[in-house]
Amino acid sequence: MKWKTVVPACAALGLVVVLAVPAWRMTQPAATAPLLVPAAAPPAAGAPAWLSDVPALAPTPAPVEPLAQRIDRLAASGDARDAYRAWWLLHACVVFERTGRQPERDGNEPDTLADPAHACATLNERTKMARIDHLERAARAGVDGALAELVEEGPFGDPTALMTRPDDPLVKEWKARVNGMLSAQAEDGYWSSLYQLFTGFWFGHPAIAADRQSALAYGIALRDIMVKLDGVPEPQAIPFNGPFLDEIGTGLTPAEKAQAQARADAIVARAADKRGHSAPL
Repeated sequence: MKWKTVVPACAALGLVVVLAVPAWRMTQPAATAPLLVPAAAPPAAGAPAWLSDVPALAPTPAPVEPLAQRIDRLAASGDARDAYRAWWLLHACVVFERTGRQPERDGNEPDTLADPAHACATLNERTKMARIDHLERAARAGVDGALAELVEEGPFGDPTALMTRPDDPLVKEWKARVNGMLSAQAEDGYWSSLYQLFTGFWFGHPAIAADRQSALAYGIALRDIMVKLDGVPEPQAIPFNGPFLDEIGTGLTPAEKAQAQARADAIVARAADKRGHSAPL
């Protein structure tokens, strides 16, 4: 039954019950304990006294905002975090349609869908494709997690394009643009971008374009952030401890390794500055 018909029906039922109360009371023995009811406000001037016994109706719940309208509202916001929320809702729908399940959550996702089958059915393909634009906007603004998700979405939401169409000018342009954002954030001391570039180089992620010298600089920076800023003993700074970094630097000249070290030092100094630390020694 829809809420518009529930309210009048409940009101009518309450009226019948209240009208029956006086007659019921007249039939009770005098020794019977009085019926305890919550105190009611006096009736308005000119209103029948029995109206004071009518219980207040529960407030009508606000109608649920349709998902498409919710996404439009978030996308139109000037806050890049709302763009990330819009992406997440659309991403959840895309994953649900492919797998029958919503994406796994680690507690950091910005929103949830209570009934994805119903909510997602109202979205058209154009709206779902626009999720990449929302995500890139959030990534450019530095919203935590957005750039990593952009890498995983791949060009135009198709990560297989990096392997099936690597020479496509649009794919190459996407890869250059995303790596430019990753590099800029890594040089500025952002842990997630440093980690993504380093591991992307090591594991050969098709979206990552880091070279060996850059990977060494990022690995050294990750180690020094852990050791000098976070207080982790160096042997425990796995996998960024000495033996692994030596392996990353295999084939580089002493001059190239020194350049990587200097680059890492500058990155760690920027990371320290962001945290309010003094530059590490």
